[in-house]
Amino acid sequence: MTETIEGIGRLAGSVRVSGDKSVSHRAVILSALGNGRSTVRSLSSSNDVLATVNAFRTIGVPMKIRENVLSAEGGGLLRFEELGRKIRPAIDCGNSGTTARLLAGLLCGAGYSARLDGDESLRRRPMGRIVGPLESHGGVVTSQNGRLPITITRSRLKPISLTLPVASAQLKSAFMLAALFIEGESVIVEPVRTRDHTERMLGWVYSGIDVLPCPPGNRITVSGRGELSNLDMHVPGDISSAVFFITAALVCPRSEIVIEDVLLNPTRIPVLEVFRSMGAGIEYEVEEERPEPRGRIRVKSSDLRGVCIDAAAVPLLIDELPALAAAALFAEGETRVSGASELRVKESDRIAGIVRMVRSFGGSVEELEDGFVITGRTGLHGGEVCSDGDHRIAMAAAAAAVGIEGKTRIRDAECAAVSFPSFFQTLRSAVVS
Repeated sequence: MTETIEGIGRLAGSVRVSGDKSVSHRAVILSALGNGRSTVRSLSSSNDVLATVNAFRTIGVPMKIRENVLSAEGGGLLRFEELGRKIRPAIDCGNSGTTARLLAGLLCGAGYSARLDGDESLRRRPMGRIVGPLESHGGVVTSQNGRLPITITRSRLKPISLTLPVASAQLKSAFMLAALFIEGESVIVEPVRTRDHTERMLGWVYSGIDVLPCPPGNRITVSGRGELSNLDMHVPGDISSAVFFITAALVCPRSEIVIEDVLLNPTRIPVLEVFRSMGAGIEYEVEEERPEPRGRIRVKSSDLRGVCIDAAAVPLLIDELPALAAAALFAEGETRVSGASELRVKESDRIAGIVRMVRSFGGSVEELEDGFVITGRTGLHGGEVCSDGDHRIAMAAAAAAVGIEGKTRIRDAECAAVSFPSFFQTLRSAVVS
């Protein structure tokens, strides 16, 4: 599907984005493991989260979704283990790396025999970083040269003692979930702080977790074989989707929008501070703290300037870099991103995708092995952008296109459904004449 964006628009009014994808994945998982009925409102309707829901349905956990409200009947850890003795589930993770990595840890820890697979794009993404440590802790796990499909054979893990080899919230979460089923204490050390949704949400429903700050990272201790209470929560809007509306409002003259009920977790808002360092008129306010901080963001069109983003900042910005690249097209001077080689192994090679997007708009960009350099305000024009099936490239192109004179066509735009099925409809509703 091709979407056509007519620039230059002006954004105004109030915007709501779909439920946060990272929080939604974890809410689904903890609902499956908790005791009794869990209710999760404003669940993300993304294809990725639906892959996680369908995985638990395949396993045999009753789950229903109606109007973005999840109802799940969990039976606790023991019941979840019993389900694994009855079946050998073959789970289709679709395009969701979160589903594949978190379930690999969870199912191995719970003593399942299972097979995890995904689409062509997901089969290209690295899984060795989860397979190797599981094997070293007693798991029987095979993969295709460190990629999907992954086959798990029933085994019993020993207590985990692991310093993460890469800064990855997915990897950290996979081992925290595995540790729930292991007798004794498991310790996971992250050398650099990453998104903390799993430990926040586990701390809400489980007493056996402790997080000790060890700057620049954390030391996480999980005492296994406890019980999880049921979950009753509302998922805030996805800030990784909100950044595309922020970008569009910043680069379109006379724009002012308010993004309501959005996630403001401290590990997710560094992108707002980067925008501010670019000169962006952004204010945000936390209105509720638990289980995840949430509130509103107010954005006004602004004159932007280039910034430098280095390896130390990248782990807390990794999903927002395409939106920042789109904003950099309109910024005075250079925007340099380095230390972001992880972008090469996302849904697509996002460094290459960002470079192609910038050039499609007539922008100036230099491709680096671990990032890119964009020189803003260099004769931009409408163009044709191929998303390569990557939802964040498609949405970044759309955010830039509304601020550029002429028409822009975005190919393979349907991939936005991976994280935000109604993205283009929501963007058009925010643009006024």
